[in-house]
Amino acid sequence: MSWLARINIDYETAARRKLQDSYAWHQAMWSTFPNRNDEDRSFLFRVDTRNDGPEALLLTRVEPVRPDWCPEEGWSVKTIKPEFFGNRFYRFDLRANATRKVKKLNGSGEPNKNGRRAVISDEKELHAWLERKAGQGGFRLVDAPPLIIDPRVDYRFRKDKGNTSGLHVGVRFRGALEITDAQRFEETFHSGIGSAKAFGFGMLLLQPIQPTNQ
Repeated sequence: MSWLARINIDYETAARRKLQDSYAWHQAMWSTFPNRNDEDRSFLFRVDTRNDGPEALLLTRVEPVRPDWCPEEGWSVKTIKPEFFGNRFYRFDLRANATRKVKKLNGSGEPNKNGRRAVISDEKELHAWLERKAGQGGFRLVDAPPLIIDPRVDYRFRKDKGNTSGLHVGVRFRGALEITDAQRFEETFHSGIGSAKAFGFGMLLLQPIQPTNQ
């Protein structure tokens, strides 16, 4: 079983808590797990902008606790039971950091063990990237409704008290999928898709839909 928490705050609260970028939100998500800061991250999150303030969604296998900066009326949690994965088709919404590994050579012309990641921006390449992730993640894309790929958005952040800055590029995918391997898909749902998952990327939002003629 897992939990999905919804956090709604106004812009005044966000400004007071300095929730201005993905790194700040990453730290804020940890505050929903008291006394677990030294453990490995076991959650995914996503932040969207609403008219009255930001909304964060938090997916976790450990039951979260409302943090003191979130008002009671802005906090809700629901359980996700195994039965939720009993459907075959789902509509999905994914904000991902779509990248590919690029070999980096050392001074001797040999490839380094750890290369670098290049951002994928071309729409055809993004479609192919998501199809590869689907094959690895126990599902496949279906054509109804058709896949929508939004333009890329740059997400800048600062950490270490502002001394270190960084940039992630996010792309939003919306469409429909069919589960091909239920066990692998459930693990993909909880572990996320793509890189930069600690910074608010990779979380699959799902809604069961009726079977299509696929």
